[in-house]
Amino acid sequence: MYCYIRAEKAADPEISISLHCKVLGVSRSGYYDWLARTGREPRGRAAENLFLLAEIQQIHLVRGYYGAPRIHRELLAREHHVGRHRVARLMRANGIRACRGKIKARPRSAPPVRRPDIGDHVRRDFHADTANALWFTDLTQIRTQQGWLYAAVILDAFNREVISWATADLETPTTAIRAFREALRSRHPPTGCIIHSDRGYQFTSTDWLDLAVDHRMRVSIGERKAAVDNAVMESWFASFKNEEIYPKGQPATRAEARARLFNYIWTYNHHRRHSTLGYVSPIIYATDSSICP
Repeated sequence: MYCYIRAEKAADPEISISLHCKVLGVSRSGYYDWLARTGREPRGRAAENLFLLAEIQQIHLVRGYYGAPRIHRELLAREHHVGRHRVARLMRANGIRACRGKIKARPRSAPPVRRPDIGDHVRRDFHADTANALWFTDLTQIRTQQGWLYAAVILDAFNREVISWATADLETPTTAIRAFREALRSRHPPTGCIIHSDRGYQFTSTDWLDLAVDHRMRVSIGERKAAVDNAVMESWFASFKNEEIYPKGQPATRAEARARLFNYIWTYNHHRRHSTLGYVSPIIYATDSSICP
């Protein structure tokens, strides 16, 4: 390029090109080849990279919280034969990254001992071989400009699908109970299905325990000061807030927060690629698992 620029200013371009190419240690044919290539459309791997980049940008536009692993799986699903490291390299070179909110840490106060007669039947084994064998549940709060919105969610351990949820403007035990009743109506779990939670007062109340007993379910709660005992739900709520709430900003109203929670759950169940499930969505995982070989 240096030769080319200086040659334009010289009285005899051919002599100038020869001198400068000699100084820089390049051949005249190499210079002219470079000059010709700069005016051509990209070919070979360069053209493939441009095409892949366009696909990556389109995926990222729809799923802004996807990083290289999930975008790589999405490209494979679209029949692009590309390696994960190549995808990561293209994203890094073009400033494309998962749009996730900043994780906010807050001190947690350990609840007092509640219902020592109820034990932990999960012991941090979050896997289930069949549907409706193990459920996880917890509550979270979503800040809006109108105040807090409280949400209860229940997941099936088999395919990590959200099977029910409920919201309320106030923190009461009825929010978790409504989500529990909805899960029972939609799934009709078999005898012995475990529902696991933390030691929140909602999950140790008489109404909660009676409802579980009436449907022949086993109640399981984690230990004190052990958030990892309910890591599946902790992780789900973190994903929801980091992918939906924090990047898009605080909801203006509780109604907006409910709508965003509903949309995220629908997208999560049907489309979001889950790393625990081999990068397929919960619904697809359950469908594929039900097909007999």
